[in-house]
Amino acid sequence: MRRLVLALTLCSPHLLFPACHASSHIPEPNTLCASPPCSEQVHLQLGGPGEMVVVYVTANANTSSEVTYWPAGTSPSTPLSASGSAAAYSQLMWIDSGLIAPLMGAARVTEAEVLALQNTTTWALRAPFSPFGEGSSYRNPSEVEYGLGSYKNPQMVYTSPVVHTVRLTGLVSYTTYYYTVAGDARVFNFTMPPGASAAAYPFKLGLTADLGQTDISARTVERLRESLKGTEGSSVVLLSGDLAYADGYFPLWDTWGRFMEGLASGTPVMTVGGNHEYGNGEAWSSYNARYPMPFAQSGSVSNLWWSRDVGPVHLIGICSYAETSPGSLQYQWLSADLQGVNRSVTPWVVVMMHAPWYNSNSGHRAEAELMRRDMEPLVVAHGVDIVLNGHVHAYERMKPLYKGCVTPCGPVYLNLGNGGNREGAYLPWLEPQPYYSAFRASTFGPAILTIANATHAFYNFTRVGCQSADAASNYENLDAECTTVNALDGADNARNASAGVDALWIVRAADRLASCPEPTCSQPLVQGASAQPTSAPTSPSVDKACDDDGESKYSAGTLGGSIFASFVGGAVLGAAGVLCMQRRRDFMPKSSNKGGSAERHVRMVEMLDEGSTAENKGAEGAADGMGVVDV
Repeated sequence: MRRLVLALTLCSPHLLFPACHASSHIPEPNTLCASPPCSEQVHLQLGGPGEMVVVYVTANANTSSEVTYWPAGTSPSTPLSASGSAAAYSQLMWIDSGLIAPLMGAARVTEAEVLALQNTTTWALRAPFSPFGEGSSYRNPSEVEYGLGSYKNPQMVYTSPVVHTVRLTGLVSYTTYYYTVAGDARVFNFTMPPGASAAAYPFKLGLTADLGQTDISARTVERLRESLKGTEGSSVVLLSGDLAYADGYFPLWDTWGRFMEGLASGTPVMTVGGNHEYGNGEAWSSYNARYPMPFAQSGSVSNLWWSRDVGPVHLIGICSYAETSPGSLQYQWLSADLQGVNRSVTPWVVVMMHAPWYNSNSGHRAEAELMRRDMEPLVVAHGVDIVLNGHVHAYERMKPLYKGCVTPCGPVYLNLGNGGNREGAYLPWLEPQPYYSAFRASTFGPAILTIANATHAFYNFTRVGCQSADAASNYENLDAECTTVNALDGADNARNASAGVDALWIVRAADRLASCPEPTCSQPLVQGASAQPTSAPTSPSVDKACDDDGESKYSAGTLGGSIFASFVGGAVLGAAGVLCMQRRRDFMPKSSNKGGSAERHVRMVEMLDEGSTAENKGAEGAADGMGVVDV
């Protein structure tokens, strides 16, 4: 059942930099300049090699599109300067019920305030040149009219601030640059990540999606900032779609720009578009204007699909809401891009898109099935390592898959639509849990992927909050030990519902492009909630280190092949997962041997029970007696 929250000041589309929020996590408009209104919403994206793109907005068209910058250790009195372009856009607003009655978080506007926008009685009745009663624009609604506003009502038109895009070129890897934008007295800084480099280890990727602007969203962003602190120049953030949750109420793009500025002004945030950038009257306009990706530099004809080499990673962004069939523009580009990857320089290939190909939640089931059928063979043929998704507002990690089969040939799928947006968590999970689903929970938070070398990456998802059934808290639970409960679906029914961490080594074969047999598994099976996947269908075994179910075979005295080894903060969990992902074993690192720990390695269970959070509190101490992969 929807609810009405009357709490906010209207963020009018006719105010410059409107303050349409009730929460302290969204900053007020910037006032630090000689003549306010000042420039604001400063954020970074990677451009081509050696390029950083700076985007900011201004209320006035006479503010220049100019960034001054200088390398650390040089004088700011003799800075470099770069000029760019400026543009504004107008759109007819859409009213979504979630703005007034969100399922989680504070309301963005009130019913009364929306009615004020939709009411034209003060000017559309007996106008000077139409003195004969009601004009064609006359509206006096008693209830909010949801959906696209009337083009006859200019009060429903949003005109953006001026969006400035400036490209800094010739930047040097690992060099820190200070910069200012025109119309803003603040000084920002970033450290330039390297281009393609197989030696750029360790390299961190901050991961999230479906973020929005709630208190939990703020926790997710702050956790990303904390986790990436000290890795400047060796990290980027990847956001797999659904950014602002403006949903056609375009002033929310401005509050979101301020909300993200603390992170995005110092760390490049690379994005793909989701349905909330596409539907509800959005039609990509705000997204494309404000978040330019390096599409032209990667041979693409659309901002919706692009690629970029960054350190040891070839990063690819593709679009769930553009044609994907063989012969389509996006498919042809993806095929050519994958063929051009040099794995000796960028051994890791990560693909990000919005809608997941695999998902065991009841939300958004099989929406991307046509895309999967079109593009999955291409992704697997070129040895893609990891696929990042959003869309489903929950967290789920899949085993490596191809055509529904657990196989070392397939990429690992990470569904990260749990950034914390106003639509809340998706429940229930489908039961029984499919054998290919390794970890799932309807909790919120970001993940960090640390690329350690050409074959090993440490992955860590950490919970920052949950949805609650408490209206007084805006249905947000910020307790570190929380479990999601919502009024519609009850408690989270996932096996991992109370687990606050999913952390593990992802280990890939040295030769990602080795021949891979066609999967021959039957229709995917599921397993009982307390059963092990004893006969889950898989592709033919390509290495006897794997059991028939695709998990790593227990072998006393060795880690036994390429694995997922789950950790909490680097400590092995007593109830964690091990998964085979290799085609040969000769690249495995040596395991640490604290007190003979390698001799005590045991086959772990691919599940965490309801009591795992409490059990994991002592995991660090327990790690001293267990094998830990040493990279």
